[in-house]
Amino acid sequence: MTGRRLTQRRGKEGGAAAVEFALVLPLLLLLVFGIVQYGLYFWTLQGGSDIARDAARQSAVGTPARCVDFRTSVRSQVETLNGAGEAASITRTYVDSMPAGINVGDTVKVRVEFPAADLQLPFLPFLHGGLVSTTAEARVEFVPSAPEACS
Repeated sequence: MTGRRLTQRRGKEGGAAAVEFALVLPLLLLLVFGIVQYGLYFWTLQGGSDIARDAARQSAVGTPARCVDFRTSVRSQVETLNGAGEAASITRTYVDSMPAGINVGDTVKVRVEFPAADLQLPFLPFLHGGLVSTTAEARVEFVPSAPEACS
């Protein structure tokens, strides 16, 4: 008789597990999608850092010298990374150590800012408003005839 009573009790408690699961599921999904969202942000941040370093290296050796070509090159890399190339803000400045203009040994500073990949999840805050902003510096190794700063 005791075996029958245990079976009856288990049958009555079967719906409790489903209710508990239904209560926990939204929190679990929010946690999982939050991990994915922040993973995408940090992946985009690392890619943006790589793009800024590459742009600083290119500027340090004098290619491309024109601001329009430089921005087009960097925007195409951002477009490849996350599809936000047109929204990217790109600046290139030269720090002159001598007043005679840009010389070998001066510093070039590149800043790239663009929106990160976003899943548009409600109730989930996003770091820095979803903007990725990276800066890189490099020592100028070659000075083309007329390098342009991009402000």
